[in-house]
Amino acid sequence: MSSLYAKLIAVIEQKITPMAGAIGQQKYVTSIRDGFITALPFMIVGSFLLVFIFPPFSPDTTWGFARAWLQFSLDHRDALMLPFNFSMGVMTLFIAVGIAASLAKHHNLDSLTAGMLSLMSFLLVAAPLKDGQISTAYFSGQGIFTAILVAIYSTELYAFLKRHNITIRLPPEVPAGVARSV
Repeated sequence: MSSLYAKLIAVIEQKITPMAGAIGQQKYVTSIRDGFITALPFMIVGSFLLVFIFPPFSPDTTWGFARAWLQFSLDHRDALMLPFNFSMGVMTLFIAVGIAASLAKHHNLDSLTAGMLSLMSFLLVAAPLKDGQISTAYFSGQGIFTAILVAIYSTELYAFLKRHNITIRLPPEVPAGVARSV
C-alpha cells in the first residue's frame, strides 16, 4: 500500500505540481485571485454582519443574552441589513474593479481607468432597466462569473486599443490629465 502511495506522490510531484504552478502564474488567474482579494474585506464585513443579523441561537432558547440578541436582531433587522447589502450585496462590483485593475497592471495600463471601465461595462451588461429601475439581481454572488468575464474582456479590449494607438485625439489645449484619460 505504501508503494502505491509513493507512486501517487511521485506522479503528483512530477506531473501535476509543475502544471499547477504554470497555471497559477497565468495573468488571468492571478488577476482573478487579486480581484477576489480586493473584495475580501467587504466580504468579511458582510459575513460578520450576517452573524449579528441572524444569531446562532434557537428562537426557543432560555439564555438571557441569546434571547436579548435575538430580539435586538428582530427589532433592528432592516438597519442591520443595510451595511450587509452594501458589502455582500454588491460584491461583484468590487470584484469587477479588482480584476480589471490587476489585469491592467499586467498590461502596464492605468489600473483606475481599467477598473472604472470594467465597472461601467458590468453595469451595462448585468444591470438592465426593469420597470424604470436598475435591477440589482446580479450584484451579489449571482453575478460573479459575469463580473469576471466582463472585467477580463473590457481590460483586454482597452489594452488592444491602447497597443494599437486607437484613441480619441484631443487638441493640445486640453489639460494633460483629461487627455490621458481617453
